[in-house]
Amino acid sequence: MDLTLDYNVELFPLQNDESFALALATSLARGGAPTTANATDGAEENSDEKERDVWRPDGKGRRGLEDDYDYVMYGKVYKFDGGSTEIVTVYASFGGLLLSLTGSFRHLTSIVLGDPIYLLVRK
Repeated sequence: MDLTLDYNVELFPLQNDESFALALATSLARGGAPTTANATDGAEENSDEKERDVWRPDGKGRRGLEDDYDYVMYGKVYKFDGGSTEIVTVYASFGGLLLSLTGSFRHLTSIVLGDPIYLLVRK
């Protein structure tokens, strides 16, 4: 995989050749985002309400994946470029900070154009 990432180096400084762990997620909820395909309207409202409370700036929400990482960004996938059948590039924007991830189609199949995405990084 080839990663190009624009991020705030003042908040999360990294040195050349320093290793880090990076994760991409569609939700901060542990175990993934709740599914609502088979839910009734009332259950869908409850799952939306639970999802809203995963992270709150006042610290009163449920704890999610953000507790395990040092730097978290929220954004959207805005472009999915399939240059060849096997190698693809995904582009995401995190409020103007950009990500480009190039790799095997098999590893990037769960990333969907237009979907929200969380980027989580730790040393």
